[in-house]
Amino acid sequence: MQTTILRGLLLFTGVTLTLIGLAYCIDPNLLLARYELGVTGVSDDNMYRGAYGGLFLSFGMAIGYGFFAPAFRRTSAVIALLFMGGFAIGRISSIAAAGIPHEQIVGLLVFEIVSVAVFAWLLMFSGQKAGGGAAGSFINKPGI
Repeated sequence: MQTTILRGLLLFTGVTLTLIGLAYCIDPNLLLARYELGVTGVSDDNMYRGAYGGLFLSFGMAIGYGFFAPAFRRTSAVIALLFMGGFAIGRISSIAAAGIPHEQIVGLLVFEIVSVAVFAWLLMFSGQKAGGGAAGSFINKPGI
């Protein structure tokens, strides 16, 4: 059951991030306008296409690959946990420094925090054998 949940979450997260990356590569303003943002020049365009487009695209594919490749599944889950966790940490630091952002961005933060919790739970407890500690099972554990 946990393998099914992990595979589904990897597929959903991978496809979603890949599509977001493609949208930013095609036209950053497609998504930025939703958050009352926009590209203001060539350097902005380059930063959005590179950081949001390229990174979302590549990380989305790496995360989604875990759906298809059992040997890469745990690695994909760790990548997803770190990617989503990094965004959550960045958003929280922004809230602390500058205040509450657009409501849709707050919704993304909630999704990122929940994703981190679910990926961490799946990584720590999926297929854990009796007597095995969670810390030792976090990475390099076959079976999921």
